[in-house]
Amino acid sequence: MLKCIDTTLLLAATDTTHPLQARAAKYLKACAAEPWVSCVCYASLLKWSEQITSSEFCEAPLKASTVQAAIEAMLKRREPLILYGDENIIKRALKLVDKHQSLKDHLHEAHVAATALAHGVNTIVTVDSAPFIAVRELTVENPFETLFA
Repeated sequence: MLKCIDTTLLLAATDTTHPLQARAAKYLKACAAEPWVSCVCYASLLKWSEQITSSEFCEAPLKASTVQAAIEAMLKRREPLILYGDENIIKRALKLVDKHQSLKDHLHEAHVAATALAHGVNTIVTVDSAPFIAVRELTVENPFETLFA
């Protein structure tokens, strides 16, 4: 069963100042060790690239060339599978925003959910469960939730 890795988990794993960095990186490494377990939406890669290179989102932003090298390395491997979208996914994302209050100000998350569902992926792995929780078609996993309970 494929699990879609959300932007928040990518950011936590690669932002050296994030409090969950070591655990998130270990989690992603474990996912990569098992074939056909993880996928990531193209939109998440784009948003992650924007955030990890910006001092607005992280204290120690990466250089664009470092991010480019990471994405190129990812594209050479089979894992994670990258899920691409189209205009139907955007329409589905907007319907999710209209339907679920938790997605009202979270179009990116709605797009991730719509992309995953369009590709038959029913599990989202994230550091922030709140936007996704109302989408009944999805199973939402937060590997760190027990840390905050």
